Amino acid sequence: MALEPLRVGASTWAAMISRRKSASGFTLIELMVTIAVLFIFLLMAFPSFATLRQRSAIRGAGDQVLSFWNQARFESVKRNQLVKVGVRQVPGGGFCLGAATTSNEADSTPCDCSVAAPVTNACDVARYPADQSEWQSVSLAGASLGGSTSLSDLKAVVIEPKRTTLTEATDQGTLSLAGPPGQLAYKLNLNVDRLGRGLLCESSTATARLPDYDKRRCAD
Repeated sequence: MALEPLRVGASTWAAMISRRKSASGFTLIELMVTIAVLFIFLLMAFPSFATLRQRSAIRGAGDQVLSFWNQARFESVKRNQLVKVGVRQVPGGGFCLGAATTSNEADSTPCDCSVAAPVTNACDVARYPADQSEWQSVSLAGASLGGSTSLSDLKAVVIEPKRTTLTEATDQGTLSLAGPPGQLAYKLNLNVDRLGRGLLCESSTATARLPDYDKRRCAD
């Protein structure tokens, strides 16, 4: 028995072609338009991400500095020894914090926190950071702690172990941190009073504000 040839109507053929076109996916023009729209959205969102990074970095650095100070006070009590705390600038524009035991109440020389194992004047209590990248581009903007007058004349302060106060009341002062370079300029201070109490606050000279520091603002 002979088989008749398969006959396909015009409407059926048109439907098949339409299904093939719809199954072929995006056209090149549609893909380019989609990419362009996504690129515009990314450009619009970039400033927000950059500002978020700035805020996160300055908050993290401020918390770390306050934590370091409190750790030094705790170690003074724990060891029943005088502990000096200082800050040093390191090559390349970075800075570090160091804490070391001392027998001199007037010891104003910061320990060498720039390396893990210096030949002399080691930070035998604590040092931070192990690597400058941990600051996330936060910089030291100023210092008056220890009677310092400039970043080129940084001095250590000494904590006594009984009450964790400063051995020299005139050593009270501030360490100022500036946020990473960017669209906004954030600035936090660690204020240390003569009783050895550390307070983290937002500098009154900051041109950008951190919402969670509205009630914690202070002068440099």
